[in-house]
Amino acid sequence: MTTRDWFEIDDPDDEFELTDAEREFVSGLNGYCRGWAPADVFGEVGRPDGWGALLASVALSDRAEPRLHLVDLGVHLVGDRVQGDRLHNQLFQLPDAPSAWALDATGPTDRLARLAADWFRTVLDKPIVLYVWLHEGYAYAARYAFADSGETICQSYARTVAPPGQAEELIAAGHVRGRDWVQTVGLPTPSLYLHIRGDLGKAGDMAGVPAGGKRGPLPRPWYE
Repeated sequence: MTTRDWFEIDDPDDEFELTDAEREFVSGLNGYCRGWAPADVFGEVGRPDGWGALLASVALSDRAEPRLHLVDLGVHLVGDRVQGDRLHNQLFQLPDAPSAWALDATGPTDRLARLAADWFRTVLDKPIVLYVWLHEGYAYAARYAFADSGETICQSYARTVAPPGQAEELIAAGHVRGRDWVQTVGLPTPSLYLHIRGDLGKAGDMAGVPAGGKRGPLPRPWYE
């Protein structure tokens, strides 16, 4: 059990810029979340420059890859409305198209704090797995994903150790974005998966992918 506040104001001076309703929301949110156990998750409260919204967010990572940031999840509070979803990893904006598990609610401040806390508990329980593809004993591709929905969190692909000609086939089939970032959704069935965090009992069909128990070097760089 922990008694620390889950959502600490990132700059104490900002506290004096919060409205009474926003302070009530933060206090209520911390009250509902207090006692949750995950030690690798820390939340923040802030107001990015130029925003009218109050932001409460958590950042998730892989304990075995501490320098690898996986995903930001959070809520925006504006007046009597709170919205929550996966956040842009630099701008902390909500996506243009809400996720199936997004939060959107209106009402009194305490109700919004309770709904936001329930939502955070739900998303923190979402199972995250790491899919790995092997060729001749080397990991040439990897993808972190929400195992309940299959939604990609981040991925990597190394042409130098991938099967010959595969990258060209994937690109020709349209499984590519941006600067030739190969999308792993176009690959065959993964060689294995590793359970990273969350409730694996909530995972969907793993399509016969075997669980792996040993982690080796993973390809770089990572991208969405």
